[in-house]
Amino acid sequence: MSGRCDVFCIGNAVVDVVVRTVEDLPPAGTIRMVEQVEQVTGGNGINTAMAVARMGKSVRLGAGIGADSFGALLREAVRNAGVDDTNLIALPGEQTGVTVVLVQPGGERRFLHMLGANGSFSQQHIDWSAVEGARVWHYASTFVLPAFDGPPLEKAIGRARALGCRISLDVCWDVQGRWLGLLQPVLAGADFLFCNFEEGSKLTGEQEPEDIAEDLRRMGVAIAVVKLGPAGCHVAGPEGSFASPGFDVTPIDTTGAGDCFAGAYLSAVLDGFDLEQAARFANAAGALATLSSGPAGIPMRSQVQDFLTARG
Repeated sequence: MSGRCDVFCIGNAVVDVVVRTVEDLPPAGTIRMVEQVEQVTGGNGINTAMAVARMGKSVRLGAGIGADSFGALLREAVRNAGVDDTNLIALPGEQTGVTVVLVQPGGERRFLHMLGANGSFSQQHIDWSAVEGARVWHYASTFVLPAFDGPPLEKAIGRARALGCRISLDVCWDVQGRWLGLLQPVLAGADFLFCNFEEGSKLTGEQEPEDIAEDLRRMGVAIAVVKLGPAGCHVAGPEGSFASPGFDVTPIDTTGAGDCFAGAYLSAVLDGFDLEQAARFANAAGALATLSSGPAGIPMRSQVQDFLTARG
């Protein structure tokens, strides 16, 4: 990819070791049989970048990996998905990040995570000349790239905005419990903010999706999107607030569905969809992403369109 891109996506790069089906963990010293163990690409950065590419948009990925076999696997995967990997950096002395994903009956999941190179990747590793002119600078891994936490993220957002980008943030779970205390300084610079209900409740203290979205708007976010899984999403923007219902599917694995939703939403907005059309499009993409595991679950744009047509 040369020249400007639609989305420059910053986020973590991870190999997911997916274990299914795990009803509960065995007691110490015992064993429990599972149905399948699978190795797939993952991480919020990679998942979102792949989703943007499959929606037909040009995307560059900024992330850190190790100079190891897992890193080579991730690089090959993003290239095959049509993602520009020139800012996927192999950091000396680091291992590629790994997440063990425990898939429960019904598709819900729990995670065991090793940061690896994601712990060191910072704004200093970004090729800012490749950011210039990107339509959106999307930070997919809030709270899970520690070298970006606090003032470094403020600086990066300011630099991206100065280069002509709209700013998008996707919230992840903060295992350190800092939440709004760490994130509030950057909210007023966000054109888009995505969070799920639990994350949004931690950020705002609110217990209803519409209240979470409106509270984020009061903090300065231009467009706040609360992801609600199978229930769809709630969106608050300059012209008002609305709920967009989800789609009834039977999930196999929900891993990465929220990243797919965010990538699809941004792609739809860049195509000129209004916020309600973008929400419905993203709900469909997120639903389709649950029907298989790993990157194979991320749908193409045509599949989302066919799904929406079939659903009326």
